[in-house]
This record gives sequence, structure tokens and C-alpha cells, in this order.
Amino acid sequence: MSALPIQLNEYPRRMAVIDVGSNSVKMVCYSADRTGIYRPYHRESSRVRLDEYGDGIIREHLIVKLIDVLLMFRNIIQYEGVGKVLAVATSAVRSAENRESVILRVSEATGFHLNVLSGDGEALYSYAGAANNLHMPTCMFFDLGGGSMELVSSRNHTIIKALSVPLGALVLTRKFTGEGDFDDVSTRKMRRHVQDTLPSLESMGMLGNDAILVGVGGTLRTIAKYIQEQTEYPLKKMHNYTMDAQAINAAVDDILSKDTRDLANMYEVGRGRADIIKAGVVTISEVLRKYDFDGIRVCSTGLREGVLAIAARYTSFDSAGISPYHVRELVRAPSGTPRMPPPVSAMIQSFKSSKLLFDEEPLVLQSAAVNLERLRAFRDADDFLYKLMDIPSVLSHRQQLLASLCLTYSKKPKRTKLLMKRYDTIITGKDEKMIKRLSPILELCDLLIISRANSHAQFRDGVASITIRRNKSKLPHLMLEAACRDIGDALNIDVTTKFI
Repeated sequence: MSALPIQLNEYPRRMAVIDVGSNSVKMVCYSADRTGIYRPYHRESSRVRLDEYGDGIIREHLIVKLIDVLLMFRNIIQYEGVGKVLAVATSAVRSAENRESVILRVSEATGFHLNVLSGDGEALYSYAGAANNLHMPTCMFFDLGGGSMELVSSRNHTIIKALSVPLGALVLTRKFTGEGDFDDVSTRKMRRHVQDTLPSLESMGMLGNDAILVGVGGTLRTIAKYIQEQTEYPLKKMHNYTMDAQAINAAVDDILSKDTRDLANMYEVGRGRADIIKAGVVTISEVLRKYDFDGIRVCSTGLREGVLAIAARYTSFDSAGISPYHVRELVRAPSGTPRMPPPVSAMIQSFKSSKLLFDEEPLVLQSAAVNLERLRAFRDADDFLYKLMDIPSVLSHRQQLLASLCLTYSKKPKRTKLLMKRYDTIITGKDEKMIKRLSPILELCDLLIISRANSHAQFRDGVASITIRRNKSKLPHLMLEAACRDIGDALNIDVTTKFI
């Protein structure tokens, strides 16, 4: 596998990624923000099912349907002024005997050149898209699609194994049911087949007790929606949502007990996935059993985000070029990592090193601090909280919620106390104490940003000495002194304030 050049790329402000899969064809348009980070702003999806017959041939009417969908995508791309299009095709085209003619016809009709990814290349791109947006240094990762399942194992961001196995939900449904539905016999046969096809844990690298299982794909999101609905989970948020094995297996059993018509009428499933969802959920439950994990973390980014991230970082987009080394370099320093406002970085670091904060408090404080400048747009505590929770984060839902509540508490403590009650199934009484301890530090930091003042803090014998240096503008002395007193009360220490 040849390597991509290690060189940053120059790309247009708007790009689009087209993903031609076995079950559906999808497009996401991205726009670069002022920091150069690409954010999605337009999504399209159409079910084509190129691998509908499973005979290694993409039939004529499906080729025509694919071209029609891609022409619609091209129209959107032209209207939106997208500067570059990255088009990839996965297992259905990869395994088709007539793939060269399909690629040629698509190119002639639409102008899109389909970059057909190898199995391990697809696995690497998908892992890159997940790991670039989620903290998963040591993990077993899977991406379950219609035609195949991609698996990647990693230890400390170093990829151990990447491969593709023919365990897609569409493929398994066709193999074990034909035109009918699953029964007990076909389900048992499929479970044995999945177990026999999945690689052994030893071949994936024996990752250790700190490894997590992370998944991507529509089937996994369906299970997550199902569990969130059943448990009345207060956050309607998929990314970084963790489900335990017991809840997953209960959801799988419930889904298997329903017929296709009932599943089609369920919001969590829908008509587009009802006929293949059973194969998908069984496969996920067998992954849990095979590798003996106690839960799965859901990631909302995968193949398309990986294609975009690799293409934006390196100078060529070539399926033969991606390597584990380049993926590791990408995910060890994600381009979208938020930065702390310069006026407060020293203050936050001082408190993190002070030995006054415990357990998760340093992490939550730093995570809240990187969003301090967003307080300029603060109007309503609920609205502000929802906007912060929508930001992609490596934090768990609970940690992200705590960081957000720390910021809202610094502005609207009474309203935030009501919000805490709303999320009492996620946060504990100990968490509420953390919010009250950290919020005064963030309030001080917010004042430092507004006044453009430099500062640092020293800690000795239970006393904090905070020095604030004026930088061109006048300082709100009384407000700063009050914030420092609040910090002392919250942390139960004496605080002295010095202005220079």
C-alpha cells in the first residue's frame, strides 16, 4: 500500500463527499469555518441497493437508478457552489464483476469518478472519521453497512489490524431469509455464521482491559434510538452515547420479536431499514459476544468524515494511498480540537495543577473553558446548553453535560438548578457540587476575556494569590474581586487579589 505525501493540502471552502454503498447512496456537503475546519451543512441519501441480487452483477436498472441519484447530487453541488467532490464506492461496486463498466458509465453521465475503496482501505477511512471526532486510543471499532462490516483494532492510536468481512445487513438478510422474514431457525444459523466469520480476538491483537468497543452505522444508531426511547433518555444525542450489553441484547430480542410491517411503522427503524434491521442487530449482538465487551459507544462520524479528513490533510486523494501511519498521525492531533482562549489558558492551567480539584474536575474545567468565548452569545440557558451539547466532542455525554452546565451556572444559577433536575438520570449530587465549585473559576475567566487582562494564580498553604495585569483597557476591579471571593468560597480557601 503506497503512502500519501506528508504535506498539508489547500482545498476550496466547500467540499462534498459522495458514498456509493450497497444499501444506499449518500452525499454530505461541508463548508470550512473561519478556522479552516470543515462542518457539514447539507445531507442527502437515497436507497438504491446496488447489491440487491447478490450475484456479483450490478443490474442495468440499478445502474440507471444510481446515475439518476448522482445527477441529482451534481445539481445540488453546482447550485451550492461546491469546489471539490470526493466520490467513493464500497463493497457493492468493489465486488461487482461489471464494476469497470459501472465506473465508466457513471463518469460519462455525471462527471464523477468513483474511487473504489479496498476492504482494508474502507476500514481505515471509517476508523479515521470516527477517531478524529471521538476519544478512542485503544479500541475495537466496527462499521456495519449493507454489504460488509469493517473492523479495526488499535492500541494507543496505533492500528493493529484493519479488515473487511462480508457481514453486511443486506447480504446476511438475503443469505438467510431470501424474500421472507427471520424465524428461530434462520436466526440461529445466522448467529453461527457471524461467529464463524468474525476474526478471533487473538488475531485482532488482544487489546487489554482498557479497550472500548466503538461502532458506526445506521443499524447501531437504530438500536441507540430504541434504547433512548425505552429509557426516556433526556438527551436526544447519538454521538458518544454508551449502551450497555444488557440493554442492547434486550433491544435486539424485542426487534426480533416484531414483523417487518411493525418495524416499518416504528420511528426508530422506518421503512428503509425494516427488512434488513434484524440481520444488523443480530450481527452487533454477536460482535459483543465474540469479543466480550460490556457495552458499545456510538459514533456519528465514519467513512465520509474520514475521506474528507484524509483528503484535506494530505495532497492527494487515492484509495491505494491511505495507510495506518497516516491515519494515526491524523487522529493523534485532530484538526477540530478546540483551543482555549489565550487570556485564560494560564489561569486554567494553574487551577488544574493546584491539587484543589479532584477526579474529573480538571477535565470538566478545561472542557468548559474552551467554550468560554461562546458566552458572548448567551441569552437563554436552555438554548445555550443545547447548542453546546450539539458540538462534536471526545467527552462522554455526562462529561459534556457537566461542562455545559458549569458555563450556564456561571450566568444563570437558578435556571441551571432547574436544568440539573431535568437531567438527574445522568448527573448525581456529587456532580452538582462539582458544577458549583467550578463555575466561579469560569466566571473569573469570562471577565478576563472581556477585559483582555493577563493573569496567573499561585497556591500555597491553602491560600490562592491571583495576580491580574491590565492590558490597555480599564479593569472592572470590583467584579474581578467579587469573582475571586466566590472562588474562595466555592473551594473553601483564602484568596488574595493583586492588580498591576
